[in-house]
Amino acid sequence: MPEESPNNKQIADADLRILYEKLLVEKYKLEEQGRIIHRQNIKSRNRTIELFGKMIDLKKAQKIITLQKQELERKNIEINQQKNALERTFQKFRQRTIELFGKMIDLKKAYNIIHAQKTEIETHRKLLHETNASKDRFFSILAHDLKNPIAGFLGLTEVMAESMADLSPDEQQHFAELLHNSSKQLYNLLENLLQWARSQTGALKISPKNTDLKHIVDSVITQSSMNARIKEIKFTKSIPDISVFADENTLTTIFRNIISNAIKFSHNNSTIDISVTENEKVAIIIVTDHGIGISVEDLEKLFKIDQNPTRIGTAKEKGTGLGLILCKEFAELNKGTIKVESTLGKGSSFTLTIPIARKNMVES
Repeated sequence: MPEESPNNKQIADADLRILYEKLLVEKYKLEEQGRIIHRQNIKSRNRTIELFGKMIDLKKAQKIITLQKQELERKNIEINQQKNALERTFQKFRQRTIELFGKMIDLKKAYNIIHAQKTEIETHRKLLHETNASKDRFFSILAHDLKNPIAGFLGLTEVMAESMADLSPDEQQHFAELLHNSSKQLYNLLENLLQWARSQTGALKISPKNTDLKHIVDSVITQSSMNARIKEIKFTKSIPDISVFADENTLTTIFRNIISNAIKFSHNNSTIDISVTENEKVAIIIVTDHGIGISVEDLEKLFKIDQNPTRIGTAKEKGTGLGLILCKEFAELNKGTIKVESTLGKGSSFTLTIPIARKNMVES
């Protein structure tokens, strides 16, 4: 075998080195690829593990979801059951509410009936109280105020019967005047009693019509003139021609009692002032005396049947208070009013209002 030349050996060594270097490069590449593959394997393994874990989690999630779905269905069933139960309860509550509302209406009706009955009972109680007071007042008048004038009248007639022949003409005249006054007071009292009794029983009927007010006042003053002359009382009048729509008889009774009271409680040598004005609706009549006046306590008792004002006239005249009660009742029957103002020791003013006459009315 021939020996290789040095050049051939160098070439062969160079080729070997190149090949070796290539192999090293290839080895490095292979190792790098191996590392890459290893890393990919690790990633793939981790991914596989992760996916497997996710699969497990998914199964768990599916199981949980299934359980939750079952629980939800159970809850829905319970909710539906509760809803049905609530609906039944609501229906019962609604029915009960309707029943209670009906009972409330019945209760309200019952309350209204009871309240009306209570009001009616209270009205009857007041009426009974007023009736009893009227009865007591009536018997008081009969027992005391009617008895005294009759007793005085009997006493005068007894004196005259026993001593008529011994009396001088002046004394006979004086006794005759006393008898006349006593009989007139007795007559007025009886008339008031009868009219009041008729008004209480409903037997009193009024017939309002257009009435000349001045004529009625003048006629009452004329009837009262003797009592006024005894105490030397004069009347001052300011009465225009005014017609009122009222019942003549009851209106006369009102003025008779007011003027009689004014005379009774006036001082001797005084005046009684009567003035009349009007507005679009009523005539306003004011009767003012300058006598003893009325105390605050007695003012509160006026016009009340169950009260008894303790007033005595300036000539020791006694009154029942019944006349003013008649005045109030008769004023109201004629759609009017009456009130009084007074100062003790100075006198009193009675104010009466009566509807003015109706125009274009054809009187029957």
